[in-house]
Amino acid sequence: MNAQHFSTPPRWLPLRLLLGGVVAALLLLLTQRRSLSTLFAWNVPAPGLWVRCGSSLTVLVIALLLAMSIALAAGLLARRMEPRVEIFTALVGRALACLPIAAIAWGFIGGWIGHLGWPVETLLPAQLPEADGTWQTTLARTLWEFLAPAAVLALLLCGEMIECVITDATATADLDYSLRARGVPQSSRLWVHHLRQLLPLLRVRMQSLCLIAPVYLLIVEDVLRFMGWGGWLAQSIRAGDVSGIAFGFITGGAMMALLCVCLFVLRGRLKSSSSFMPALAWHPWFLWALGVMTLPNMSVLCWLILWLAVLVAGSAAWHQAWNSIEDQLPIDAARVLGASEGMIWLKHIAPVQFRMLAAWICTVFAQTLLWIAVACAIQPRLLEELVDPLAQWCRPLAIVSMQDAAQTLADPTALLHAGGSIALVALCLIQVSRIVQPRPT
Repeated sequence: MNAQHFSTPPRWLPLRLLLGGVVAALLLLLTQRRSLSTLFAWNVPAPGLWVRCGSSLTVLVIALLLAMSIALAAGLLARRMEPRVEIFTALVGRALACLPIAAIAWGFIGGWIGHLGWPVETLLPAQLPEADGTWQTTLARTLWEFLAPAAVLALLLCGEMIECVITDATATADLDYSLRARGVPQSSRLWVHHLRQLLPLLRVRMQSLCLIAPVYLLIVEDVLRFMGWGGWLAQSIRAGDVSGIAFGFITGGAMMALLCVCLFVLRGRLKSSSSFMPALAWHPWFLWALGVMTLPNMSVLCWLILWLAVLVAGSAAWHQAWNSIEDQLPIDAARVLGASEGMIWLKHIAPVQFRMLAAWICTVFAQTLLWIAVACAIQPRLLEELVDPLAQWCRPLAIVSMQDAAQTLADPTALLHAGGSIALVALCLIQVSRIVQPRPT
């Protein structure tokens, strides 16, 4: 997600996501010369896939709620302190958002199981023979089975939301002095009045997270061996199963649509966008790109597909940012004073466009680097299409065999170095983009 820009979603977003998944699945089958009747065959979904979808949906809901709660607590508490604390908290959020999800998942396993020796029900179940048959133990096992992947996923989403809470706070009206004059306590000013203004913005941010959280869930469930939709789709992508990937597009779009519908419980809403760019950008392009680029016959165009997905997903935000800045440029005043169109472009438009272009390039490079790490973690075969040093960075994240997993758990140094290097490069590019990017006054 492009955290430093803001784009309102189009109308009927859940319906668009549902229909978009169906259209993407049909196009995938047509381009791969598969029969459309395979989507309606009963043997296409894996046994128990609907139960897997329900389990993954539960994990997504828990992770999104955890991320929003932690981000609101951290962001609003930082707002009560001095500005330097708020800036540092936003930087920590951006750093968390830049961590590769594969490094987070394997780091959790190495620290939780390898270092602490604590259980994870899907990998190392707890040994409790004396209370194995009680309902309390069964409930605890079930809760921890869902909480473990939700906690890993929430860590990355929490970084995105912390940045959004602090960034969106500047877009709300500052009612501090008027509320202070009326005798409203500081806690009520922050947690009631400011939060009411922030909720519509947070709902849009949560909807945008719903488009990328299922993609991260592929790696989390695959690493933790969680019996959910993400683990099944990751196996289908790794095996090149076109019918399974197409059915994953449909079920993934349905889960995203349901999550966006559930977010309507948040009070307040912004006016939906009716332009073409948001209608194009607000789709799960990263899920579709990862499903298509990993096919064997797409190896030549794999990184081009991912790069196009990054461009399309961020197009609406950059277009809206340029429109808000263009409205404040003194173009009409320059025309009244007799300046030519060439002089107006050279003096007023060109400097802003060059700065936006530089910020856009840095952001695209950062996001492309992070999604390359995700793609290599799902399909290690893509490492052959990379050049050094990028291939060396991503190689420790591609863990598929038991030997690789045992070596990583025994010595996680290479994994941590790879994840830290990717996160540091992405964070530096995002920071440069934030410095260069012009902002409306």
